[in-house]
Amino acid sequence: MLTAQRPMEATQRVNSAPRARGSALALFFARSAPGAILLLIYLCAALPLGLFADVPFHDDWTYAWSVEHLLKVGELDVLDWSIHYPFAQVLWGALFCLPFGFSFSALRISTAALAWLGALALYGTLRELGRARIESLTAAVALVANPVFFVLSYSFMTDVPFVSVANIAFFFLVRGLLRDRPLELYVGCGFALLAFLIRQIAIAIPAAVLLYASMEPSFKSRRFLLPPLFASLAMCLTAFWIAQSFGLTSAYTDRKWVLGKWLNAHELSIPGFLRVAVHMGLALFPFTMTLAAGWYRRALFWGALAFLSVLLVCSIVFTPETPKPLEGMWNLAALGKERRLLRGFPDPPLFPFWLNYPLLAFSLVSAASMSVKCGDAAAREKPLRLFAGYALAQLGLIVAVWLFDAWGSDRYSIVLLPPLLVLLAGGALKLKPVLAGVGVLFLVALLMTWSETRNNRTAAAALAWLRDRGVPFSEIDAGYALNGWHLYAHPENLAPGALRERDVPFVTTNEEKRYLVATSPLPGYREIRRYSWSLPFGARDYSIHVLEKAAD
Repeated sequence: MLTAQRPMEATQRVNSAPRARGSALALFFARSAPGAILLLIYLCAALPLGLFADVPFHDDWTYAWSVEHLLKVGELDVLDWSIHYPFAQVLWGALFCLPFGFSFSALRISTAALAWLGALALYGTLRELGRARIESLTAAVALVANPVFFVLSYSFMTDVPFVSVANIAFFFLVRGLLRDRPLELYVGCGFALLAFLIRQIAIAIPAAVLLYASMEPSFKSRRFLLPPLFASLAMCLTAFWIAQSFGLTSAYTDRKWVLGKWLNAHELSIPGFLRVAVHMGLALFPFTMTLAAGWYRRALFWGALAFLSVLLVCSIVFTPETPKPLEGMWNLAALGKERRLLRGFPDPPLFPFWLNYPLLAFSLVSAASMSVKCGDAAAREKPLRLFAGYALAQLGLIVAVWLFDAWGSDRYSIVLLPPLLVLLAGGALKLKPVLAGVGVLFLVALLMTWSETRNNRTAAAALAWLRDRGVPFSEIDAGYALNGWHLYAHPENLAPGALRERDVPFVTTNEEKRYLVATSPLPGYREIRRYSWSLPFGARDYSIHVLEKAAD
């Protein structure tokens, strides 16, 4: 009987080998599919639209200087214009510049790569929390498709690197807590420290973990409390080291005006808070609006909506300001903000002004739904309280530091997106409407990012045209980003005796220059060259004008 069974067992092993290899291959593709899909989203947008252009964007020239300085001199340093000390991001960007030398293209690739890793970490976090693959991937795609997050993914700004490293930190923190692995808690706290070395608001990460662990009886032990405690202490010591070694930049110390606002104009915090709520409501509407229809009988939903409505009335009466969803970093009225960082008259609005009012009502309903859903999720699942605490901590930092900046309400609020997505992605999502909403956001993100990049590339081409004709940098006003890079970051290009603290056009002075790169013709200047392009389907024509001051 034994001899009769051995050939059969051998045959079964031989036959099962291909099945084992096939199932292993299927498992590999299943596990790698989310990363491949997220990577495909970035590449399919970046390559055909030319989003890796070698030009500065918004404020990223400030941090790009640190990379260039590190590669040239071998020292870590920051410009006095910087409000952050992003040393970890500088080192990361320098790695991408090593093969071919410094360029903004390499720095943009470094940010896009980190954005992809951060989105993948968000997916992994949701999987650790027990979410299905499709729900987890939908949340990760919703982060990537957010117009503000997407456009900043193709820059060297600190926003996306910070959010991405924070996502990686929470991936390990959740694994450490749920799987009782203290080592992974230390790894997560290590990434939190790296996030602190990008933007110092990362102090909220170990603070949220420490608060969560101290309030949950199952985590009240040294192996769970010590890692975030050590991380908090390390961040405090790091902040002291930065202050002693590099000093406080002027941009950092100038934030004291926020305290003056709280003391003398605190009523302006009402529209500031509303701007955050409005932009979060718009950013997360694919998740929230599918839920609002089922909550019309819930007192909590109507209470949240009434609270936001009271704030809106107070904002109109006491400030007066009505939040405008078409403005901010989204700036949907003009598809982005970069053109406002050039001289020239404002472009005519892409959408009618009255559209702000229905969008405002829509976003407030979405924000009320978001608050109810997040509260329900945190009440039902204890691990989600960690993300609720982190979101509240970051909201507190926004309120304390950025609330009065109208232009920063949605840009600085993207730190709230990952924890809110974790809270919203649970439960019975209606995937088709959610995916349709995410698709709408992604189309807006593509159009806005292409528009911003095209504007920057054209302004850089206009500057290069003037330089080819022998015009010095000191005689050209090419807008905030190009002036900042070529004159403030490189003061050797200024005129003899000029100082970057007072003589950089559109950055530290409003002094008129002989040549302008502008968005429109201006009185007192004659046009010597013009660049034009159109939005898809001829929806809008844009142009960049090279102007020379006319003779008196």
